[in-house]
Amino acid sequence: LLTAISIERCLSVLCPIWCRSHRPKHMSAIISGLLWGVSLLLNTLGYVLCTIRPPARSCNLLLITIGTLDFLFCTPLMLIFSLTLFLRVKCSSQHLRTGRLFTVIMLTVLFFLIFAVPLSVLILFDFLGYKFLYSPEIGFVLSCVNSSLNPIIYFLVGSYRDRRIKFALRLAFQRAFED
Repeated sequence: LLTAISIERCLSVLCPIWCRSHRPKHMSAIISGLLWGVSLLLNTLGYVLCTIRPPARSCNLLLITIGTLDFLFCTPLMLIFSLTLFLRVKCSSQHLRTGRLFTVIMLTVLFFLIFAVPLSVLILFDFLGYKFLYSPEIGFVLSCVNSSLNPIIYFLVGSYRDRRIKFALRLAFQRAFED
């Protein structure tokens, strides 16, 4: 989803007229639904192949495929489009307004790279036969920290401009996504 969000946001900044006039109205909902469906399918398949049935070659093949898809396709695309968006916004002579959504996306991508990518890389290398001295528990804790940081990012970015932080969480989420 971070990859899809990064691509869509980058396109909306680089090609705003095309996005407003030619992009299908429900494209975001369709892409999100497809991504959730693929994720559900892969996770269900992984559960069946790796948990219900004894671990076999098909389990390892599926996990290597998921790791490769994540590490060699989704993460590089997310990085390329996020970096392009960041450079376009920061180096623009038009002084584009960055906004809260830009901040949320950049912080989410940054923390994803710090906390989630190392686990994916280590798991992929482990399944490819490369052994490193790492604790899977630490990797899973880092991944949980990454997931737990997202609501905090939304809250803090939503309440950034207010001096007081004592207001409804709903208002913080609304402000974070109003862009």
